[in-house]
Amino acid sequence: MKKSEILAPAGDKAMILAGLAAGADAFYLASDDFGARAYAENFTIENIKESIDLIHLFGKKVFVTMNTLIKDSEMQKALTYAMKLYEYGTDALIIQDLGFFTLIKDKLGQMDFHASTQMAVRDYYGAKALMDLGFDRIVIARETPISELAKISKLPVEKEVFVHGSLCVSYSGECLMSSYFGARSANRGRCAGICRKKYKLVSDGKILADDYFLSMKDLNVIDRLDSLLDLGIDCLKIEGRMKTPEYVYSVVKNYRSKIDENTYDKNDLRDVSNRGYTQGFIFSQTRDNVILENDDNHRIVGQVKGSNQGKYFIANSKLTKKDNLSITTDKGKVLPFTTTRSYKKGDKIFLDKYKDAQLGSNILLLNSPRISQSLKEGLKTYKNLGVDLAFRGYVGESPELSLSHGGVSIRTSLDFKIEEAKNISIDQDDIRESLSKFGNDIFEPRKILIDIGPGIFIKKKDLNSLRRKASDLLKEKILRSYHRKKVLVDLPSYEPKGNFPKEINVEVKAAGLDVNDLKSFDNVYIDKFDKTYQGLSLYLNLNPHIDYEVTDLINFCKENQIKGLILNSYRDLAFLKDFQEAGLKLRIGRYLNVFNSHSLAFYSKFAEKICVSVESDFSSINSYEGKFPVEALAFGRIELMNMRHCPFSVIKKCGLVGCETCKFRDGELINEDNKRMIIKRNIDHSIIYPKKPSRVDPGKFAGGVSILGSVFSNSDIKDFKNAKSFDNLNYDRGVI
Repeated sequence: MKKSEILAPAGDKAMILAGLAAGADAFYLASDDFGARAYAENFTIENIKESIDLIHLFGKKVFVTMNTLIKDSEMQKALTYAMKLYEYGTDALIIQDLGFFTLIKDKLGQMDFHASTQMAVRDYYGAKALMDLGFDRIVIARETPISELAKISKLPVEKEVFVHGSLCVSYSGECLMSSYFGARSANRGRCAGICRKKYKLVSDGKILADDYFLSMKDLNVIDRLDSLLDLGIDCLKIEGRMKTPEYVYSVVKNYRSKIDENTYDKNDLRDVSNRGYTQGFIFSQTRDNVILENDDNHRIVGQVKGSNQGKYFIANSKLTKKDNLSITTDKGKVLPFTTTRSYKKGDKIFLDKYKDAQLGSNILLLNSPRISQSLKEGLKTYKNLGVDLAFRGYVGESPELSLSHGGVSIRTSLDFKIEEAKNISIDQDDIRESLSKFGNDIFEPRKILIDIGPGIFIKKKDLNSLRRKASDLLKEKILRSYHRKKVLVDLPSYEPKGNFPKEINVEVKAAGLDVNDLKSFDNVYIDKFDKTYQGLSLYLNLNPHIDYEVTDLINFCKENQIKGLILNSYRDLAFLKDFQEAGLKLRIGRYLNVFNSHSLAFYSKFAEKICVSVESDFSSINSYEGKFPVEALAFGRIELMNMRHCPFSVIKKCGLVGCETCKFRDGELINEDNKRMIIKRNIDHSIIYPKKPSRVDPGKFAGGVSILGSVFSNSDIKDFKNAKSFDNLNYDRGVI
């Protein structure tokens, strides 16, 4: 069976060392720009080389995230970063922006390209489409079920799966809530963590509950790891670039142990998370997925009991000295309790100072020095790279030292001749002692051969200098196989091609709309067909979350005189040839996050109209006039989140069963700022929309930019046509 790679997060050098000590096979990290964790303590493009080199010296791989959407004004900088990372020997770039990918994939071909989870690939055909475009690895969406992973695993492309760490409640790449409410884009690495806030659930105008209904527990599939290993998944990814070295060490060590020895420390894993765990949608866990306000965020280590000797608890696991526990009193107060010694599992621990401890309440472990101590011990016992040394020293010759590691050898000398000793000569033990002192260097001596003549003298500082010189030369030679020659990637420009017809189009999001109101639009984008729509210029808006059989889809369009399709996922790109041969016209929808001219250039090769991202701005959109057939959303409710999860399932405890007939299919959310949103359940996924539509001043768009309205009702259509006041989404300034 092929060995699966453990991929560890690295936000700084300490996390890299922790991952190396724990047995990681590869690391992913980011520079100060273009990574999807902009608020992490990222590396700079200047100092990232040192970390890439360190990882390579240990024979591990390093992937750098450049997985944000990139503005045209930033593209030259992104290319400069990519060229430098290529020179540094980066094994792969993790990418979301398709325009950026098209610019570098042929020029930087010795480096691999990984399709980020931000591209929301969750099925066989989506993975195949990106493979055919030239991606070497697909980072599969966290929501992808194991049954679909089994299909994807048959593709001749590397597959990477998240196995542990924080979960977004939304499909990655399809969350606009942070940018809508705060102009901070998750697609630009600046997520405001809005899903971790409290929300009120509303149905039929009544507030049912107020809790953290969108805050997912952390993913942990270690007990189901064999299922992924059996599929031959190439890479097991651990989330956590914003976490600690202790977290990296604990998680990597336990996954390493599970793979190599089929054992792990369950408590160790539990104690580095304060959200609890879920096996996620990958393994169909549809209940108990979110962490609510009154849930125990920490591990339970006992329960308060009483006796005639006083209150106590029995430890259900080993406790160490200075563990911090919490005790709940009869009045509901939570008090700290620090252990003064270590305890074994089963020990009875009396609560002499907590006479009002609530009987039956849980004792929680808040944190333990055991976690940091485990890392310290791991770093101590972790062996540096073993090297063989061979020293030669004869009177009248320059001192020479050879170093070899893993089949790589160097020989060097100092620029002076060894003299005969006048008083005290130096012997083999003296030389061996000096050459052994690698200190904080990554090398440690494995074997030292010494060949010296009689009566020689050499200063210890010269031996130390020789050792350091040899060490540097050996590192340089090892890294030579990773470093690459400089390659230049040009930034293309695009000239106007003429005038593209300006259209006013409408996207129909509900049934029962007055067809007469739709006749005034150039084109009507529909999710579902209704016979009353016959005679309109129709395009079927493909739902990225609903599968289809391509032949049935084409026949359906022909039978109902639907002239074209709106493509909204990379899966749709897998059927381009089928659609074109059927004579269907093709357009690009908002879900594909078209954010710059280079993505537009890619799609304009086959699409007659391209809807730009709602995270763009007026200046950028208008700059495309005459160059590309662009369209922009000018009215409607944007999809704030697409998710498998349903907030109402938390209180209903339905396990996402019976959605088709559920009375909560149409509900509402209210956030902490009292902003209202609507939730619509569609088969197996939910979509959150703003309660009120956004209105964009059409006069702000250039004359060649087509505009689109997204409507749920006849009143929406009238509002779109007659709007007098505008909020302009975030088009005035764009998102950061």
